[in-house]
Amino acid sequence: MQKWEVVAEKSKNIWQRMLSLDRRWIFLVEAIIVIGALVGPFNAGVKVTPAVSSFYDAIERSDPSEPILLAVDFPPSGLPELEPMIVGILRHAFERGQPVILMTLQMEGVAISERIVNQVERETNAFYEENDEAQRITMGEDWVNLGFRAGFAAVILGLGDEIRNVYNTDMYGNYLDELPLMRSIHNYDDMALMIDISWSSTPESWIAFAGAPFGINVLTGITAVSAPQYYVYLQTGQLGGMLGGLKGAAEYEVLINRSDVASKGMVAQFGVHVFIVILILIGNVAFFALKGKRREEHHPHLPDE
Repeated sequence: MQKWEVVAEKSKNIWQRMLSLDRRWIFLVEAIIVIGALVGPFNAGVKVTPAVSSFYDAIERSDPSEPILLAVDFPPSGLPELEPMIVGILRHAFERGQPVILMTLQMEGVAISERIVNQVERETNAFYEENDEAQRITMGEDWVNLGFRAGFAAVILGLGDEIRNVYNTDMYGNYLDELPLMRSIHNYDDMALMIDISWSSTPESWIAFAGAPFGINVLTGITAVSAPQYYVYLQTGQLGGMLGGLKGAAEYEVLINRSDVASKGMVAQFGVHVFIVILILIGNVAFFALKGKRREEHHPHLPDE
């Protein structure tokens, strides 16, 4: 066998191995990339978009003495994209000394909102303690969780009239008038703005039944796949700002100077995408290289096409 034939045979074997690569190796490399991104000191360097900048500015311009109404309208399957948004919003509000009223139009949102607000409360209070500050975040004064009510449009419209007509107690059974934060809060007029964190079409209901009739500024955080349909509401001014998917959450973390899960998630996402693109390129090169070699083996005297 000639030397060139040996080289050709070796290259053919290499391309064949590439095409028949065990997928478990691919999954292993992806796992290494994700773990490295989550634990390493990497930064994706996301650029802040106007939608996220408007979201941040709307909160910054609001009166910190007036509460933010935060609706957690998604099930557990939306947590990877949407939980970092809620964490960021609560951190932002608590740092400004702005109270937050949580609620949900989906039953699954009760446990989600309770876990996250308790997590951020513990984290914030631990920070105050480490820095010998007397301030503390407390339920009833800095935040209230109203829980779930069924009805969508009826609930949203009812909040615009009198909160107590919809929620006479919080999710723990405390009457609203017994909670310091809620004593002077009756409807949207007493709130700075409302934010709907959703994986479905609930932001449209908040726009139609809260923003339009009552004039409260509506913001939203939405999954990446749903975000495109809400840009029209930004253009018309019916939405005051939007966080779209994990990237939107990462941009918001940049603005509040609290790089966390979303920022690291963007690094992992970028790394895996680059790896997949490389595999696609290698696969295509291997396919056409082997196709040419098979053609030569079966028709050695045919001219090249």
